[in-house]
Amino acid sequence: MAKREDSPTLYSYVKEYIIKLIISGKYPAHSQLPTEYQLMDKLNVGRATVRAALSQLENEGTIYKRQGVGTFVSERSKHYGLEPFISLNFTLRHVGIHNNNEVTLHEKTTVGDNPMLDRWTPDTEVYQICRLRKSDETLLGIEDNYYTPYAYSALDLSIIDQSLAHNFLEHLEVPITRFDTDISVRSATPEEVVKFAIPENEKVVDLKRWMYLEGMETPVNFVHFVIPSHILEFPFLG
Repeated sequence: MAKREDSPTLYSYVKEYIIKLIISGKYPAHSQLPTEYQLMDKLNVGRATVRAALSQLENEGTIYKRQGVGTFVSERSKHYGLEPFISLNFTLRHVGIHNNNEVTLHEKTTVGDNPMLDRWTPDTEVYQICRLRKSDETLLGIEDNYYTPYAYSALDLSIIDQSLAHNFLEHLEVPITRFDTDISVRSATPEEVVKFAIPENEKVVDLKRWMYLEGMETPVNFVHFVIPSHILEFPFLG
């Protein structure tokens, strides 16, 4: 077992310990985890620390609680293993930044002559969801999402202001077979300098990603992120 001082924070240490218990196979889906008091005694930490770790794991869907009974391991979809690769929310959360999302556009449209969407024919119907990713009032990223009707049907539309990647993976029934991702670091446009309130010489990270599902020749989802480079310079917390 890793020493506590090897982890940036106590709750991260507790969280990592619980995750290792789960991935070791000792605690399969729906099995009961050690109690708060057992974890406190085993790891020599306080109750608030244990509760903080359990709360984050519950929010991430790794565990669930049964009132008056205990804490149990969630049954995880095989899609969830892809979340770190496709979710900006996941990345920001593990950098230590809690973000909120402002939906600025949500409509059905056609691809038309948009050069970014060249893997779809111009008459393809798609659903577009544009969002601003913020930490309080600080703009962290600009995000444009496009879904084919099939992919759009997998979303819970009542929570599109939360993690779209998690939302999509939670309801997706067809296996993902491929991602095509293009990431570049470039100079910010004048409009991006104003929107992000960054120096003119700061670079931005520009990410474009196509997603393909099993049995489908054309992609079902396209995402475009633009993030100021300084946002990704923070050390990861876990």
